[in-house]
Order: sequence, then structure tokens, then C-alpha cells
Amino acid sequence: MRVLMMTHEFPPCRGGIGTYASGLAKGAHELGHELTVVAPDFGHDLAESDRDGYPFEVIRHHSGEYSWKRLPALIWRTWRWSRFRKCDLLHAVDSAYVMSLAFLNKFSKIPFVATAYGSDVLAMPSSTQAKWLMVRRMFEVPGRIFAISGFTRDLLLSRCPSISPGRVRVTPLGIDERWFDPPASPDEVPGRLGIPKEGRIILTVARLDERKGHRTTLKGIARLDASLKRDLWYVVVGGCANTPYVRELRNLAAECGANVKFAGDVTDEDLHALYAAASVYAMPGEEHPGKVEGFGLAYLEAAAQGVPSIASRLGGAPEAVLHEETGLLIEPGDDESFCRALTVLLRDEDLRRRLGNKARERAKSFNWRRCAELTYGK
Repeated sequence: MRVLMMTHEFPPCRGGIGTYASGLAKGAHELGHELTVVAPDFGHDLAESDRDGYPFEVIRHHSGEYSWKRLPALIWRTWRWSRFRKCDLLHAVDSAYVMSLAFLNKFSKIPFVATAYGSDVLAMPSSTQAKWLMVRRMFEVPGRIFAISGFTRDLLLSRCPSISPGRVRVTPLGIDERWFDPPASPDEVPGRLGIPKEGRIILTVARLDERKGHRTTLKGIARLDASLKRDLWYVVVGGCANTPYVRELRNLAAECGANVKFAGDVTDEDLHALYAAASVYAMPGEEHPGKVEGFGLAYLEAAAQGVPSIASRLGGAPEAVLHEETGLLIEPGDDESFCRALTVLLRDEDLRRRLGNKARERAKSFNWRRCAELTYGK
């Protein structure tokens, strides 16, 4: 099958959608499908790295991450590639392309499929751009929709009751096998951050967004017994443009009584080492009116290194973290419950190891080849 995949997030852009697009494309190639990915160049000449890094064709256009100013160019590019690039299946990987194709279908029928994540479904009714293009029901247009979790599927069907359940398929995500390998230099990165060997690391890997749960984590750490804080280091990986929220987090960090490191964006090699060094992975999502965690690949990346997670009973996180099997679940925004869960994991090494081992074994069942098979067929 010849697949044309259109996405505004793709490496070197980091994030869940970019990871999904590149992982799915690699899995599809392994199955024998012929892939072409259309993605931005983010202001760089990526021809050589694309040629060396991917076994499929990557076509770059001069652009960065999507914004409303790029809407006319998006529509033009979508029309041009959908009309003149021969393919058996056109896949809109992110909501910008779903919106664009839904608009173009008002004038010329262009069969396509789409992926739904969670926050994109919530954003449909309030999207100004979708309103301008009169496609607020854009997910009703694709012939088939792939949902990254059972939660996302149920959310989509509840928000779009006219969509037949048979058109929505859950395609569990995958995790790259490299995350299971031991890191090349496991002690180098913690040492570079000033963390002693006896230090215990609580790790969060997520952009500094209010829904990710950094606030709950810091408030929960503040509640810990002083004896547990002594050798505790909370490492936060991820960038953010939300300055007021960052200021709030830094204030909470200064008051929590433990060591906190805001590491910003790091390389995959450094992230690999941090996962391996962590005792607990923490991403206890918080309620947000317009955003939700559809699944949470970072839980699986941590699990690949045998690290149990603390997550919230919110969105698709309970599908990524099984309560008392691969980690612990709390209610969203409940820092007292977070404190209790963290206390249990820090004090009970056998439990932590048991949950981590189970998490690692379960993570092996998530692979991109299987995701591609459910998406495109064998």
C-alpha cells in the first residue's frame, strides 16, 4: 500500500504527535508499505539526516510548527499533495491537516483517514480556524479515524454522535526498542546535574503545561516527611512558553524542601540516562478545560527502564499505567494522595521493583509494527 502521511509534527520536532508519526511510519515500512511523509523543515536543511535516518521518503516544506498564520499555505499544500501525489491512502496525522482536508472536501471529494488524540477532539467546538472554514465537525469527514486509546475513542464518539462506532479504531501506540537498552553512560547525566549517586530521582518528562501535573507533584513533595526529602531530587525535563506557570512552579520548587532541577529540553541520550536513574516517574495529570492526556507515551518510556509511574485517573493515563500493577493512580490534582503514593514507593523498595518489572514487561507489548498493522493492515 502506498501511504501519504501529512503531519506538522515530525522529528526533529519533539512531542507526542511527532513520535507517533515517525514510529508509525517505521512500523508501516517494516510491514512492506510504501511511505511518504510530508512534514516541515523547521528552518533547517534536513535532506541528509532524512536520507540517512529513515527508510522511507520524507518531503520537507519550508515551515515550522503550525500556527493560524500558516493556514492559507496549509490548505494550498494539502490540496497540491492530495491531488498530485499518487497514493492508496492519505493519512492526516494531526488536526491541522484534518481541518484542511475537511474544508477541501466541500469542493472536491478527497478520501482520507485521520488520527485523534484527545485534546484535538476537545478543541473542535471552540476552534476559531475551524469556525472560519465551517468545519467544526471535521472528524465526521474522514473515512476512518484511528484513536490512540479507548478513552480517545469514547471521547470522540460522545462529542460526535453522528460518527458510526465502526469507523473508529483504537490503535495502541508503540515504543522504540532502544528505550529498553541500558544507557551508554548511566551516571554521567545525573552527575552533570549535580545529583550525587545516593540521590533518588523523581522524574517528569513533559512540556511545562498546566495539565501535566508538575504542580501536583511539587505540592505533594512538599508534604513528604523530612527524612524522605533529604536525598530526593525532582528532575523536570521539558520546555515551556507559559511564563506565569513556570514562575508558579519555580516558587513551589523553592518552597517544597527538596532538590528540584528544571533541566529544560535534553537529548534522547540524556533522557535515556535519566529514565534509567529514576526511582519514580511522576506525571499526575490535572483537569484542564481544553486539554487532556489521550494516553501518555512517556509512561511507557519510563517503564522500559523498569520505572513505576504515578499518574492520575484522568484521560487515557489509566490505560498506560495500571493501578497497583505498573504504578499507582491518584485523583487529579490531589497532592495529598500523591504524597501518600510517593511515600509508599520510596519506602517500599520491593514494591517499587515489582511494579517496575511489571511495567517493563507490559511496555514490551506496545510496538509500532503492531500499531501500523492495526492502522494500515499487513
